[in-house]
Amino acid sequence: MDEDKKDTGDLLRDVEALHERARVLHDSLSAEETLDIGQLRDELGAILSECASGLCMAGKQFAAEIDQRRATELELRKERDRISQYLDITGAIVVVLNRDGVVVLINQAGCDVLECEESDIVAHDWFENFVPEDDRAERRAAFGQLMAGEVENVKRYENHVMTRRRGRRMIAWRNALVYDEDGAVSGTLSSGDDITDQRRLEAALRESERLDAVGALAETVSQNFGNVLTAIDGYASFLVDSLIPDTRAHRHAQRIVEATRHASELTRRLMHVAKASAPGSGDVESVPLDDVVRRTFELLDHVFVPRNVQAVVKPASLPHVEADADQLIDVLMSIMTNSAEAMPQGGTITVDTIERRILKPRVNPKAKGGVFVGLRIRDTGVGMSRSVARHIFEPLFTTKEGSQSLGLGLSLAQSIAQGMGGWIDVRSREGVGTIFRVFLRKDTEKREEKPVSLEGKSVLVADDSPEDLLLMRTALQEAGFTVYFASDASTALRAFRERSEEISLAIIDFMMPTSGGVALPEQILGTDPQAAIVVTSGFSRDYVREHLSSSSWTFLQKPYSGEQFTETVTRVLKRHEQKR
Repeated sequence: MDEDKKDTGDLLRDVEALHERARVLHDSLSAEETLDIGQLRDELGAILSECASGLCMAGKQFAAEIDQRRATELELRKERDRISQYLDITGAIVVVLNRDGVVVLINQAGCDVLECEESDIVAHDWFENFVPEDDRAERRAAFGQLMAGEVENVKRYENHVMTRRRGRRMIAWRNALVYDEDGAVSGTLSSGDDITDQRRLEAALRESERLDAVGALAETVSQNFGNVLTAIDGYASFLVDSLIPDTRAHRHAQRIVEATRHASELTRRLMHVAKASAPGSGDVESVPLDDVVRRTFELLDHVFVPRNVQAVVKPASLPHVEADADQLIDVLMSIMTNSAEAMPQGGTITVDTIERRILKPRVNPKAKGGVFVGLRIRDTGVGMSRSVARHIFEPLFTTKEGSQSLGLGLSLAQSIAQGMGGWIDVRSREGVGTIFRVFLRKDTEKREEKPVSLEGKSVLVADDSPEDLLLMRTALQEAGFTVYFASDASTALRAFRERSEEISLAIIDFMMPTSGGVALPEQILGTDPQAAIVVTSGFSRDYVREHLSSSSWTFLQKPYSGEQFTETVTRVLKRHEQKR
């Protein structure tokens, strides 16, 4: 380009020289009249022709120079567009900062993570606008030290950025320094990946492993602990029934029963920790909402009392729904815990129901249409914005800081509800409160039960725990049943085979010692496929189901109260007699 400018300058100097020659000729024409006019004209023509040729050549050179510049600018523009496309195609964030920490360049991935337009990021201070306030001073100081050459560049690191709507996000950065023509540091070039969800998944995996360990421990401990609680409850109940009402001894015995049943309920809840992580695995049956809500309130007493939260049920009587009672308690505990936490200054949780006939449930397309009961849980808390309410059932979504929540509670609750053929929805207003609605199919079946007499029925009880065996034997005898009992599998099997026509029900502990590797319930069903069997265990129903190939039995979870035991026996016998 400089050579082209030099050639053009020489040409202009030649034109000026020709012009000077023309002037000299003109002066000589005035001085010497004898000069040949024709010669002068020819010489002037040659001068003008040479000037025209020179100017034409200069014009061509200028045109070529302009074309070259345009081609160069076009190539630069294409190259810039290609680089921009490459930066936008990559899923990683790309950010360039100058020495002052001002954003010089950011790609589309970076805009998406920060939830801002490019114009709202470029030329703005990175630390002031996109770094959490509690990290801002420390990270700006570290950046200043890096620009001053006081510290070495850290090529890989993790820290948070502040987005417009989703709050803090954890980014894994790869960092490089940018140098100017003189070799001085002029800024940084960084690429990063949003690893927020990855970190939460890792935390969720650790939590899942922890819950698995707790579940395994619960399975082991509850087997023996449940037996102890069952015995305490049973004998304390016998004391209550045998003592004079309203006496001091009667009240003390009643307190023992109440405390034992509360301990039994807590043990049963521990047993369902692992079960709650497998939504839809429970048994859906007719469940009284009164009982479920009452038990949920009792289990959440330690959450409500410190927060000054009052729980109210309106009306006093709630309908029956088709659900798994234990899993429904898990759902309600998750929702009510969130409601209580949304009322830091105290408040009220009100529970009531509505009924809707819904032909095509939209929230749960797999659910069959019919009459649904909506259990409404209304709180007087801080409420939620629409944007938050839209995401609360998404896995890993949480508005809590740090590790306070994994964002799995409400997501799991929704999965459990849908597994039972229902769903959960939410309505909320900031500053007013939130209403969760748990929709479950109403139990509308009207059963016309034939009158069944259980008087004199014979029951086989098999358990290797002397306390449990004596408790069940006593409870059944007091209820008017004839009882055969056995403390080992071979005796129980022999008794059933000898009296199969007489025995109406077999109550068998799952952990009874067996021979030949075949479980006692399966040996009895092998003798009589129509036999009525109740399997008791401190292990969960799911665990027992995994180890018993046949499903022709009813499960009774230890520990249980005397009322639960006799109610189960009566229900199974009535059902068995009606089938005959």
